[in-house]
Amino acid sequence: GQGDLVTFLEEKPHVKGNREQRHIHALGRCLFCYWWCHHAVIFWTEKDQEKVWASKILHRHLHSSAVMGVAGMTHKQIVVSAGADKRIIGYDVLAGQAYYKHPIESKCMSVVPNPCDFNFLWFKQGDTLKIHMHLVFL
Repeated sequence: GQGDLVTFLEEKPHVKGNREQRHIHALGRCLFCYWWCHHAVIFWTEKDQEKVWASKILHRHLHSSAVMGVAGMTHKQIVVSAGADKRIIGYDVLAGQAYYKHPIESKCMSVVPNPCDFNFLWFKQGDTLKIHMHLVFL
């Protein structure tokens, strides 16, 4: 039926701000993350076979400015976030802590996985007049 096409999530782990989202499909499970302009990255996963979703705040205070992009590394349990604070954070979901922090030259506008090699991520940096794409090995 029609109810199978759309599922409204009951939980609301955010407190304020605008939301952006990125779907992450990893290790045969359906997962996704979204981030908020108030520096948080939220991780969602299915709890059981009844399509009940649970959220977990991965981090809320690792970025000092808005999170601009999130990407999952499909071969590792790592979620990478990049922010307007000129930082890239690699967060180990299993360990529950940041395992990688890297400063960059300018604010990051987005991040996407490299389809040719999953050890690399593309980061879009700069402002609207001058945009740079950087390939980073993690």
